[in-house]
Amino acid sequence: MSLRSLRWRGLRRPGQAGSSLVIVLIMLTVIFAVGTVSVRMSMFGERSARNDRDRQIAFQSAEAALLDAEIDIMGPNSSVNTRVCAIDSKKPAYFLEGCGTLVQTGLCLNTAAPGDVWRVVLANYSTETGTANTNKTVQYGQFTGQSLPQGSSGLPVRPPRYTIEAVRYAGTGNSNDSVGSSTTTEYAFMVTAMGFGTRLETQVMLQSLIYKPGNKPNSGC
Repeated sequence: MSLRSLRWRGLRRPGQAGSSLVIVLIMLTVIFAVGTVSVRMSMFGERSARNDRDRQIAFQSAEAALLDAEIDIMGPNSSVNTRVCAIDSKKPAYFLEGCGTLVQTGLCLNTAAPGDVWRVVLANYSTETGTANTNKTVQYGQFTGQSLPQGSSGLPVRPPRYTIEAVRYAGTGNSNDSVGSSTTTEYAFMVTAMGFGTRLETQVMLQSLIYKPGNKPNSGC
């Protein structure tokens, strides 16, 4: 082998080794970047699924509160705290401006802006807990005796709450069934419920409008 061949090989080997190292480093960088993006996307998907599940729990909790309020208004309700007889579509005196307390907890009127009581008591849904005498919102089961599991994994962090607002009733659509055609103003009941997820900051608010034509026969009223 000639001296020229030895020199040529000696000069080329370091250059080839350097190029391989650069290529390997580039490939490792790309692999690392792809792996990082994949991990982040996986974490984002898991977080999104967890948040959606938490919101579904809050939604179901709020629905449960709407049903509890319906029993509070319509009955049948055998609880010692029942208010079925006091809630009457033609006698709204039991409802207080800005929401009552004690036995009138959560029974509200807003003469200036009917239907907007929820704006006044919105903050109370998160700050009020239990069945304190000063509360303006009703805790699930407070006047019906019903119970709802809470606090454990996969369950609402606290029971849902609701208010009932008496609003003027415009009738069912019949010509002889409306506020304007009657000497006695009738009221329907706007229920606003707040449900919680596994975290207090996960909240869902739902509303329903209930008309109660009168207490049912043999209801004890």
